[in-house]
Amino acid sequence: MADTIREKIENAGEAVKDAAKKAGEKAKEGAETVAEKTANAAKSVGQAAKDAGEKLKDKSGA
Repeated sequence: MADTIREKIENAGEAVKDAAKKAGEKAKEGAETVAEKTANAAKSVGQAAKDAGEKLKDKSGA
């Protein structure tokens, strides 16, 4: 009986460990997605600023 209880405790520990690992992987994936979207947004803003600067330069005749 002690072996059965021990096995159940060990199995529960493994299940918790696996769940924590999966949660960590999902969190990492989410963070990477947010970082990628933020980088893309920053790039778009930078490109828009560059384009606006070029238009201003063209209008000024510089």
